[in-house]
Amino acid sequence: MGNALELHDLKKAYRGQGVLRGATLSIPEGRLALYLGANGAGKTTTMRLVAGLERADAGSVTLLGGPPRPELRHQLALTLEEPRFYPWLSGLDNLRVVAGYRQIRGADRWARESLRRVGLDAAAHRPFRSYSLGMRQRLYLASSLVPELRLLLLDEPTNGLDVEGREAIWDTLTELRDGGVSLLVSTHQILDAERYAEHLAVLHDGRISFCGPYAELAAQRRLMVETPNPEAAQAALAQHGLRAEPGRQRGQLLAVDLAGRPAQQVLGLLSSAGVPVGTSRPEDLEELYWRLKNVDASRMA
Repeated sequence: MGNALELHDLKKAYRGQGVLRGATLSIPEGRLALYLGANGAGKTTTMRLVAGLERADAGSVTLLGGPPRPELRHQLALTLEEPRFYPWLSGLDNLRVVAGYRQIRGADRWARESLRRVGLDAAAHRPFRSYSLGMRQRLYLASSLVPELRLLLLDEPTNGLDVEGREAIWDTLTELRDGGVSLLVSTHQILDAERYAEHLAVLHDGRISFCGPYAELAAQRRLMVETPNPEAAQAALAQHGLRAEPGRQRGQLLAVDLAGRPAQQVLGLLSSAGVPVGTSRPEDLEELYWRLKNVDASRMA
């Protein structure tokens, strides 16, 4: 299995302000990959460069095994920002328009099937202007489900949606993945990564600080230990070659790098050293994300 998407040292600046500073990542075919980063980190810029809406200042993009080329327009789809359709037309008629300019055969059949796949078949004849935000986002997704689709890029597709709307979008994305479509979904919602990501790319300061299977990232989690004497705990662990530092929330929370050891063994070392320990838990993804922001991207890409 090859890669659906590769970025090689991609750079882009606006008015001298660098947005992407050498982003490198690879997304395997048939995976649902999340592109995680704060608002303004450069996720939308990346999507626009991949889709050919803008040109990079340096670096290269590889799509579906080769350089970007015109024939890929039938295999690649992109959703960006707020969905825009003709407000007075129904959802069905808007998709018929999309079918026209994308030269999709059997436009009516495709439009109806796409609405069904995103759960909008009951609202097919309602005007777009009457759609809720969640329905608009689902219609936008429906417009991307071209017959020959192989790679789908989505920029914050669940932003601003309620729980029901978010679930509907993710259900459709998971179904697409199961059907063999490769997906890159940008988000600033860390919990989405925990629930849906198979592959993850983390963007910070214009560079990719991590790119790989989600399980590989999860394996880097440290053990968060609550203790009233963190200095004694650090000293005791250091004697066994284990590094520990105050957690992001400071106070009595200590973050311990397990270095491949079982958590219970590390807790046992503290107990043997007479260091009192309260609760302990694995580092959560948000804590790990903030730690990755300080990692040298050249070592992680």
